[in-house]
Amino acid sequence: MTDKRSPPPATEKHEDARPASRPRLDDDPGPAPPAQASEDAGEADTAAAVVGEKEDGAEEEQKEEQPEEEEREKGIKPEELKTIREAYEDGYLDGYTDAEDIVYPHKAELNDKNVIWRGDITKLAVDCIVNAANKSLLGGVDGAIHSAAGPTLYDECEKLNGADTGETKLTGGHRLPAKHIAHTVGPIFSRNKRKWCEEKLRSCYTSTLELCVEKGLRSVAFSGISTGVYGYPLDAAAQIACDEVRKFLEGEDGDKIDYVVFCVFRQIDFNSYLDNVPAYFPPPPGFKKTVKGDAADDKASKEDAGPGKAAEETETLIAGGKKDE
Repeated sequence: MTDKRSPPPATEKHEDARPASRPRLDDDPGPAPPAQASEDAGEADTAAAVVGEKEDGAEEEQKEEQPEEEEREKGIKPEELKTIREAYEDGYLDGYTDAEDIVYPHKAELNDKNVIWRGDITKLAVDCIVNAANKSLLGGVDGAIHSAAGPTLYDECEKLNGADTGETKLTGGHRLPAKHIAHTVGPIFSRNKRKWCEEKLRSCYTSTLELCVEKGLRSVAFSGISTGVYGYPLDAAAQIACDEVRKFLEGEDGDKIDYVVFCVFRQIDFNSYLDNVPAYFPPPPGFKKTVKGDAADDKASKEDAGPGKAAEETETLIAGGKKDE
């Protein structure tokens, strides 16, 4: 049995700084893994990046339209990722020490359904990945998703006639390991329309989850919605994501979703989830994590000292980093 995948601990937190030069809003609403075509290509025209050039020949055309099943089976399954419960136990996710910071009570079954993962969303073999798109459904994380899914995804998106802000539409996964792609349109953040922006961002999550239930999709991976050049504050966006997922999983259709993955690519986005998830999916009350030293060096001495002494020498920390003295 192989170890489950987990993101590296956030040992260094970077400042929440926006890039010096901002790409066009129509091209990239959310942070995404870089396209494999060229690292120096910059912000290419969406349609050109998506469509590419089809190779000649009926055989290649058929392959693009009907990807082989073995090609669809590749990818990282949600069962391979560490859940929030396992993240607490492993020590890279800390709970809050102040009860006033906790929004919802602990529920073990919910912590076993949710995952925070830093990686490439196009590699996930879930029932549905979520693309942070623009109203045409042809921008956003599309640069990476369309590149991995192939040109037939672009063709399908063209037939959907776009979507409104807060709305979600579903397509097939094409060549991706994911079976489906939910294209959701996040709001362009404005301090003058803060309430409207929050309402629409919440709708992105609820409409996606409702669509998954309607189509019988039991595992879903969310990319960051509106947190790229659309400018939504990272902490506020993470709080909305966690809040809407928590409310949905506690609702009447919550048992129809097995896994929710909060998938981010940048360290700065990962940090925002590490900071905010414990308020919405806290560890059990009194939870303690054990910080282990060099087990190889200490094993013999602890065994000689006996189990009681070994237990005394084990340094325990209350979730949140406060030492238990």
